[in-house]
Amino acid sequence: MRLAVDRAGEGDRLLVLLHGLGATRQVWQPMLQNADAKWNGRWIAPDLRGHGASQGAPPAHSLGFHAADVAELVLVSGSWSEIAVLGHSMGGAVALALASGWFGFTPTRVFGLGIKVNWSAEELAKMREFAASPARTFSSKKEAVARYLKVSGLH
Repeated sequence: MRLAVDRAGEGDRLLVLLHGLGATRQVWQPMLQNADAKWNGRWIAPDLRGHGASQGAPPAHSLGFHAADVAELVLVSGSWSEIAVLGHSMGGAVALALASGWFGFTPTRVFGLGIKVNWSAEELAKMREFAASPARTFSSKKEAVARYLKVSGLH
């Protein structure tokens, strides 16, 4: 999977920044303006599969596929003495999947921000119902964007 990625810095320490569902690598830009002063090493911030400028390839956009995509990016980007992964929301869940070591490396440090870890029986039932429902289609891009903004809270 080819991921769009921003990267900078030097050295053999790597910081991987993973955005949440519906976001892009651009969410890290305010922080990255001063990254060189705060992080002694390299950093990469990819658009995860199906987000931003990255491809959205089938089969699914599961955490495992996202973790495999990020692992491939990390492994081809160099040899690292330390790998820290910072993820927000879904990106945090991907970071935790990478911490398993099942994807070719084990991060030295993993930080997950804003991850929902406790689900009530009612919430799980609602999610099962949502997953079983047919996909919603839109008659225009404008209608789809309006719905996205409403649901994401970005309006």
